[in-house]
Amino acid sequence: MKILEKLKTNRLVKQQEESVINLIEDIMEAREERGDKSVVDSREIPMLKNLFRLRDVRVHDVMTPRVDIDAIPLDMTQSKFCKHIAEDKFTRYPVYDGILDNIVGIVHVKDVLYNLITKRKCLPKHVMTPNFLFVSPTMRALDLLKEMQNKQMQMAIVVDEHGGVDGLVSLEDLLEVVVGEIDDEHDEPDETQFKRLSGSSFEVDAKLHLGEFEKEIYPIATEAERKNTDIDTIGGWVVNLAGHVPQKGEVVIQKTTGIKFLILNSDTCCIKKMKVTNVPKREEEND
Repeated sequence: MKILEKLKTNRLVKQQEESVINLIEDIMEAREERGDKSVVDSREIPMLKNLFRLRDVRVHDVMTPRVDIDAIPLDMTQSKFCKHIAEDKFTRYPVYDGILDNIVGIVHVKDVLYNLITKRKCLPKHVMTPNFLFVSPTMRALDLLKEMQNKQMQMAIVVDEHGGVDGLVSLEDLLEVVVGEIDDEHDEPDETQFKRLSGSSFEVDAKLHLGEFEKEIYPIATEAERKNTDIDTIGGWVVNLAGHVPQKGEVVIQKTTGIKFLILNSDTCCIKKMKVTNVPKREEEND
């Protein structure tokens, strides 16, 4: 009986949470339409919505998968260790003993630099810290964010039900769900943001500026959309067209032109890459 009451209570709480979230979203959208910026800036509204949705995001949705983990073997020589860090872009690395499933610590580049400057030993075992988290891939991202904040940790190792390493999550990964992708000065920009696949189809980076898309591929935006300061990229324009953040495999169609946007890569808060098809020929191409 107590179990049934608990389930009923949990369901009621969840419904109340969803009702409150929907109400706040409706209020924010109504204020946005009226142009009322007295409380929340329009640029902050997407972040607030993403923050509400964060409770439904699981660790496996945001983690770096096992195959992409850049880890350091415990027995790596000092010269190779320092060379690896100097040529890479990360500030923290998991350290494993023998196999990746046996993570024994985390290395911070700051500690490596300190040991080098003070002429101390600088093997992985000398600079790593054993303080990190093991978490389940089904854990709520919001709960992990709170736990990492409380324990002052920047990285968590995701393990499956058998104890094998499934992936890795950094504090930055969790924050990007709310604020979008965070690039620093060491992140290399994409040199080619679009490429023609055929006469009427293109592969497009969602970060491509809307004006550049219209110049190079096809004019799609209305004057109102071009003047909308919240829509700078083709990815933002497609999100606006769809009315939500479309996920991988979803197709968004602009009815006036017939152009189709197939989502190739996305996360919970933004599109990353698209395939654009059925692009009409420009007038100058028809001449």
